[in-house]
Amino acid sequence: MTTTEDGAKVVGLKAVRRSSPTQEVREQLLAAIERLDYPPGSMLPSERVLCEQLGVSRVSVREAIAGLEAIGLITVQHGKGAFVRERPTSQYAAPFGKYIEVYKDELLDLMKVRGALDALAAEEAALVASPKGLAAVKDACEAFEHAAQKTPLDFELLASLDLQFHLAIAEASSSGLLHKLLTDLHGLLADSRRITLSQPGQIERSIHQHAEIARAVQSGDATSARQLIADHVLNVRQWVETFHAIEPE
Repeated sequence: MTTTEDGAKVVGLKAVRRSSPTQEVREQLLAAIERLDYPPGSMLPSERVLCEQLGVSRVSVREAIAGLEAIGLITVQHGKGAFVRERPTSQYAAPFGKYIEVYKDELLDLMKVRGALDALAAEEAALVASPKGLAAVKDACEAFEHAAQKTPLDFELLASLDLQFHLAIAEASSSGLLHKLLTDLHGLLADSRRITLSQPGQIERSIHQHAEIARAVQSGDATSARQLIADHVLNVRQWVETFHAIEPE
């Protein structure tokens, strides 16, 4: 680790090699923030330092920073620099954070069942969905992405739209029982959905994963649709397993 002349740390970053430097800069910064190399409230290195460290142009750095700012992960203070935002998780420390800790075992069991049913629904939707059902899945996917681009982020709205995406897939499966079971399960997991979406980088991951799932369903690729949504739910379940609530100040 090195420290620049303006006091910002340069941690865990390496020269960019890929053909899409903006994307890799964004992903490297996102990963560094998730590792807490740059904890909430800390300043990212300057554009000049990032350009030198990553071997990219200022345009790539600026576009990457703008992308992270758009999803609410950082805030840019003109004349000062880019700062990692305080985690919105603190908004849910009580009662939602404690709720997850207290009922973690029950939540994990519910999420295992939900993951299995979500996977089945995605598989069936890819096989039997009507044009109307496919359109509903596509619309729900786009609605979540559109809401995620607004500033400030509305986590209540995002949680609702995330739910609508999954239920659109369940409805497209043409199984009334699957839709009812998943509606009930998702209702029980509403509080945990809000807090998981507030984690750094989770919204961007959800946008990407939702898009992949929607494409698989729309193309009729039942195997991929099942695996993608199972992985999507598993990622969230693994986060819940390691969750510790932030105590309110």
